[in-house]
Amino acid sequence: MTGASVGVDVGGTFAKIALVDARGRTLRSARFPTEPERGPREFVARAAAAVAGWRFSALGLGLAGGVDAGTGTLLFTPNLPGWKGFAFRRAFERRLKVPVVVDNDANVAVWGGYVVGLKRKPRHAVGVTLGTGVGGGLILNGALHRGAGGAAGELGHQVIRAGGAPCACGRRGCLEAYAGTAAILRAARRRMRRRPSPLTPRAVADAARAGDAGARAVWEEVGAALGQGLANAVLMFNPDAIVVLGGVARAGELLLAPVRRVFAEQPFREPFARLALSAPAERDWGCVGAALLAREGR
Repeated sequence: MTGASVGVDVGGTFAKIALVDARGRTLRSARFPTEPERGPREFVARAAAAVAGWRFSALGLGLAGGVDAGTGTLLFTPNLPGWKGFAFRRAFERRLKVPVVVDNDANVAVWGGYVVGLKRKPRHAVGVTLGTGVGGGLILNGALHRGAGGAAGELGHQVIRAGGAPCACGRRGCLEAYAGTAAILRAARRRMRRRPSPLTPRAVADAARAGDAGARAVWEEVGAALGQGLANAVLMFNPDAIVVLGGVARAGELLLAPVRRVFAEQPFREPFARLALSAPAERDWGCVGAALLAREGR
């Protein structure tokens, strides 16, 4: 495919749109409130209006929830009430007259991190997205692995502590309950004597870099939990690389150093011996990955 493609990353509050070239560079961008109460058809119309006048050959859409990538239908979603069952690919193709690819938001973000951040060099990679929730994606033999029903790579909902903290999914002890934004802020309230206002993961990271012992302990705790979850993924998939994405990943080495320590403690050394761990500079990976996925018709 020649020319640019469009990526749309749909969150419960805002939708981000980017015009992306073949190298993953953002040429134009837009953002507007998702307003899920207006319904999916109205959303498609507003997204199409936002890209009016843009020249592109395909569109990719990342949705928070379970997606049938074959039909482009949203199967379930926690943050977009009333959108379940809507066929997004068909709706966008009818309106824009270009090929459309629809997938889970974590999958498209990980694809963007793989293609642009890792330059496609590893054949096998595990990606994790850290934000309000913890998502994941799998790259096996250089291709996005979706699994039998499109739900592969749900790293955030593996149980790392049986009977542990409650997770938004309804289970207890999930990785998300220890490494998502809510978990970070909960740990900060417990460990920091002087908490920044507003209290955000970025503020906790800034405090840690400034020498706050409580803030540093937060990242040790969160990084150790993340390391445990990622170690499980390494033992299962034996990847060449792990890529960490999302707003929480801006913590950089505060987060990655304890992950590496967990890896170093693993008694089964072979899967960890040549494993590369990185957190590429933050960008709108969901938009970039959705656009690049659509560009390749995947």
